[in-house]
Amino acid sequence: MSAQQCGGYTVENHANILASIPGINEESQKIQTMMKKIGYLPNKIDKPDVRDAGNTDCWVPRDPRLNRLTGIHPFNCEAPLSVLRESKFLTPATLHYVRNHGICPKLFWHDHTIDISGLVDRPCKISMAELVSLPKVSLPVTLNCAGNRRKEQNLIQKGIGFHWGCAAASTVVWTGVSLRDLLNHVGIRPEGKWVNFNSPKGEVPQGDTTYGASHATTVCMNPARPCMLAFMMNGELLHPDHGYPVRLLMPGYIGGRMIKWVSEITVTTHEGDNHYHVYDNRVFPKHIDSKEAATQEGIWKNPAYTINDRNINSAIWSPAHCAKVKVSEGLYTLRGYAYAGAGRPVHRVEITLNNAQNWRPACIERFEEPDEFGQCWCWVFWSCQVPVNALAQCGEFAVRAWDDSQNCQPERPTWNLMGMMNNPWFRVKVHCLGNEIWFEHPTQVDNRHSIDKKAPLCPVDETLHLTAEGNLASVGWMERMVGDVRKVYAPGLPEELDCQEGWEREKSHRIFRGAVIPSSTRTLKKIDPNFSPEAMSGDGSVVNVGIKLDGQVKCGKCRQQFTSERALKIHADFIHVGGSSSTD
Repeated sequence: MSAQQCGGYTVENHANILASIPGINEESQKIQTMMKKIGYLPNKIDKPDVRDAGNTDCWVPRDPRLNRLTGIHPFNCEAPLSVLRESKFLTPATLHYVRNHGICPKLFWHDHTIDISGLVDRPCKISMAELVSLPKVSLPVTLNCAGNRRKEQNLIQKGIGFHWGCAAASTVVWTGVSLRDLLNHVGIRPEGKWVNFNSPKGEVPQGDTTYGASHATTVCMNPARPCMLAFMMNGELLHPDHGYPVRLLMPGYIGGRMIKWVSEITVTTHEGDNHYHVYDNRVFPKHIDSKEAATQEGIWKNPAYTINDRNINSAIWSPAHCAKVKVSEGLYTLRGYAYAGAGRPVHRVEITLNNAQNWRPACIERFEEPDEFGQCWCWVFWSCQVPVNALAQCGEFAVRAWDDSQNCQPERPTWNLMGMMNNPWFRVKVHCLGNEIWFEHPTQVDNRHSIDKKAPLCPVDETLHLTAEGNLASVGWMERMVGDVRKVYAPGLPEELDCQEGWEREKSHRIFRGAVIPSSTRTLKKIDPNFSPEAMSGDGSVVNVGIKLDGQVKCGKCRQQFTSERALKIHADFIHVGGSSSTD
């Protein structure tokens, strides 16, 4: 392939570029010490994936194991969850999740410049050589896409984003120039309240064909937030899919706000209006179920719905989806990751085997030292040993995480149009299979679902529950139960009011201990037949006892109606214990 067909990453001499960077030996030594302490397994990929032979990215080295989520092109991918799991704390560049909105630009280190203008004393086109002469910083930072776990949202109702699984998160030691130092270098003016970053023209199809983001100067200049223009990852030059030769890095923010292939920086008095800054990375209320609805309510530019800092989240990566184990008296180690935003450390991770009746504390592995401000920018790994027999009996287990402000993941999902920031408890179902059990994650994404029906299954080192055709036995419990999921969580449903609605109805199987509710039938326990038929509802269930709306005598507490005062008294004694149900 000729140099004209390739980007600089594949034809430029990396060793010579690195040698030209002032102070690189000291910085590289610091990086290597950090990586050795934290833990890193290289994944060297120096050839393009044959799947890209017919598109403009045919020169980019890519691991063929990466799960492509939007077909062949543009390249949007996440590593198989088990591969990410086994890559230790730091993620190789070739396994890091990728979010590309268009082509991978063909940029060159020696030719690339960043046009800096606006409210600065010294507007300029800064070269890479000048940029890397400024003071440098290296630190590990976890990036995640705001759409991480989006497939769960799309199963509730398809939004305007593609399916992400739970592997749209990765951690790298990033090296770059402090954004604060760069802005001081060009003389940012006090009236400059916003700093706008754009990628090269022609990268994306919409707007002015640049992908951009606008950040408050107070964040960019904050000495406690180590924002940078990064040019290295894990001690090497940036991979082209991650912004070669230079990208923006905003620790604690979602990945969509960190512009790759930075080509332009402007300082302004007002927030920028790049198409992708305005019309992407927002969490709208549940009733906004279309772009047209958002436009009609005029909320695209409302800062109340903008995503910058990520929220707290966690996931389970062991056991794998469809993994199976033999029932025994031994222990099984549940494992996964958790992360928080805004530099907040993850303080607690918990596992429940009985839908929050009890929580088991997980052990947290921390590979990152808090900075001088007590901030952490990386994910943590967690583990929890549970008896296999307990897993065999539980039906479902779930994980949730807490940060240092006691913010906790919500129990349930709340649908939003872009499917972003999805962070309810991560639930895994357990199924019996003779003397074995197998595990079912909420969703599954893999190349068999998107581009290659013969792609290898992952993980390769675990026993999987498969169909006769050799496919995974399940597409994920949310997809298997999609009808039920939509009945509970979909937007646009009528606001049905029910005076019996509440936590006690959901927990009736615990309140009424005799009421065992098989998941396969979902039947309700019948009430004691000694109750008067007049006080029984039409279906005779305990949870609906007393609901009658066709009587002549009204209850003063819950507005239900009965055919006689005797029935009202039975209702009052059973439902409103110790209180009158007079109609007064």
